[in-house]
Amino acid sequence: MAAVRATSINQSVLISHSHNNTALGNHINALGNHINGTGDEMWKVVEQIAFDMETVYLWVILALGFPGNCAAIVTVIKMFPGRSLTMYVALLAAVDNLSILVKILMFVLLDKGMNVGNLGCKTLGYFGNVLSTFANWLLVAMSIERFAAVWFPLKFVQIWSPKKSIATVMTMAFLLAAMFLHLFWIMRFVDDKDAGMKYCSIYDEYKYFMMHIWYWINVIIYAVLPCILLMIFNALIVVGIVQSRNAHRQFKGYSCKDKQINVDRHRPVTLMLVAAAVSLVILTTPRCVMLILTPYWTPPAGTMEGSVEYLIDCIAFVLCDFTHAINFYVYSLSTEIFRRQFIDILTCRKPRTTPIQNKYASLSFRTSLRFSYHRKSSSTRFEKRTEA
Repeated sequence: MAAVRATSINQSVLISHSHNNTALGNHINALGNHINGTGDEMWKVVEQIAFDMETVYLWVILALGFPGNCAAIVTVIKMFPGRSLTMYVALLAAVDNLSILVKILMFVLLDKGMNVGNLGCKTLGYFGNVLSTFANWLLVAMSIERFAAVWFPLKFVQIWSPKKSIATVMTMAFLLAAMFLHLFWIMRFVDDKDAGMKYCSIYDEYKYFMMHIWYWINVIIYAVLPCILLMIFNALIVVGIVQSRNAHRQFKGYSCKDKQINVDRHRPVTLMLVAAAVSLVILTTPRCVMLILTPYWTPPAGTMEGSVEYLIDCIAFVLCDFTHAINFYVYSLSTEIFRRQFIDILTCRKPRTTPIQNKYASLSFRTSLRFSYHRKSSSTRFEKRTEA
């Protein structure tokens, strides 16, 4: 059982590993006392709940997230063919699945007592960090692109293209991959026969760097900065949508029939993005708080306060890791057209709506009016004949 706790901490993303090493040993010893029937009875139930949660939640995430992310990829490609946002959503789902698999792999290998060696720890730790951080920054990139499309529509259409979106994603991936390269030097495999544990740790000479420098850099890059940027840009997107609706109401001169005018063909993907960003901020915030508090809140294990801290930390981990599993369900709940498209695919039914393409004339993405030129020109010719 002790090995599971060690594995759980290491598979998450190593951002609190250095500070939790001492607490980890204390919790394991305290849990050993619980198993042997010693110690105070008050904290044992809390400790066991947290421990059970850690050993089960990744399998729940795998069961919900992996098929959901696969479904999201297929559905969004059918909905929005040839769009940069299609690439973002599909890539985010793929990265989420890879992140889940890396976490599961590290959990299973170490829990089964397999000797993964230094190379295994370095590789799994590196890709676990890169993929988890990359998923958050993909949402940030999507939010910034959608913000530009909503607020600066004409300029956006002129200067942006799917190729530039790909270049942005590749640059972001390269920078994150380079930023975590140091993990190949500082991580090691530990086979603690006395404690009966196998886990990934860091070399002693790098502990100061990890605890006092890299810890805070990672907290900011992985969680704090993405959450702040998502809140800012998605708030501005919502403001833009509200202004768009007001502009539609003030727009005169078209009959209700002609207002079949396909208002805002980009609204579904915008709703999907905002919903995914809001869910990520909500689920990541507890982890942000715990990461900030961890260096200062170190209650002793074997006490009620220590067990409560352990339980809260576990809950924060679970919520944070669930961000890799819920996007498909968020898309389905927030966007009717996505839900209908998925049901059509699932039932092999002919789609009730045509895929959303980029063929539109836009006064502004915020007014997002798409006119039927053929209908309008026909009605104009009819009016001229009547006047004649």
